Amino acid sequence: MTPWSKRLLIVAMLLWTAFTAGAGWYALRGNSTPAVAGPPPADAVKDAPLRTATTVVRALPEQATAQDSAIVTPETTAGALSASARGLRAAPAHAQNAGASSSIASVDPEGPRARANEARATAKGTIVLDPGHGRGDPGAVHYLPDGSGRWDMTEADSNLRNAELIRDDLQALGYVVYLTRNGEGQGPGGPLPLQFITSDLYARVGLANAVDADVYLAIHGNGATVKSISGPETWYCGRHEEAIANEKLAHAVQQAMMDALHEYGYSPPDRGVKEDAQSHHSGDFCQFVVTRETPVPAALLEFLFLSNDDDAPVLLDDRAHVLMAQHVAAALDAFMEERRG
Repeated sequence: MTPWSKRLLIVAMLLWTAFTAGAGWYALRGNSTPAVAGPPPADAVKDAPLRTATTVVRALPEQATAQDSAIVTPETTAGALSASARGLRAAPAHAQNAGASSSIASVDPEGPRARANEARATAKGTIVLDPGHGRGDPGAVHYLPDGSGRWDMTEADSNLRNAELIRDDLQALGYVVYLTRNGEGQGPGGPLPLQFITSDLYARVGLANAVDADVYLAIHGNGATVKSISGPETWYCGRHEEAIANEKLAHAVQQAMMDALHEYGYSPPDRGVKEDAQSHHSGDFCQFVVTRETPVPAALLEFLFLSNDDDAPVLLDDRAHVLMAQHVAAALDAFMEERRG
């Protein structure tokens, strides 16, 4: 590039810089006194369609509880008509302003996370219950013994019922309890692809990490091609930093199951406690994702065999589920008491 071309380029750049700076100064000077939006006239508010926060409020469930029925006072709404004046549902205390309007905000200055932490602080501990299968995977299935191919129970549904009852008993004892799912299982069909099942298992473990759980219990039924096999068994991973606690938890849960079944009036074989890697002859590698990957004490309960015609009727009787839940919840409580001590 010749010397005069360089000088011309430098001059052009300086002129462009001066032009953009001047345009910016002019724009700022022209908007230096923005208009302040005051409250709209009363008639305008009365006749105007609801376009901002009141629209959001109207979409809230009609069954909102009293705890969730707090609304910002008129003094904080800059003259806007309050939702209650129009007969609308008040904004819940935990609602977060998503940008629809500045007239609705949470009246809880600490937010829902603070309330959750406060609940955890006063609770005896946090327990995750994992009702196995579901989400399209029925697990084991009990087929009617008449050879018709009809079925009356899936493992996924039985697992969920048991987990819900254990949750209720644990909450009554003062624990914070999470379930890994709340949907029922579908009936027997084609098996889910392995990658779907595996990713679901890791998601369940992820919940235990997310809520900082103290204990994790997976709840399953069992199935076998040999229909005479029956009875409960409990699994744990001994190749784990919580190996000793895992074994104690497994023994407590297994004993609780046997006590519940005896109280119910049923005496199946006690299949005992099984260490995952040893039972599967896999060296130092545990096969069950949910007990291997969970960083807290964990066990996997297989309460009875849906493939056994003596075990299955027990799982169809809600009285048995109630007793099993009571005993398992008491066992978890005792385990947690020992951990705290």
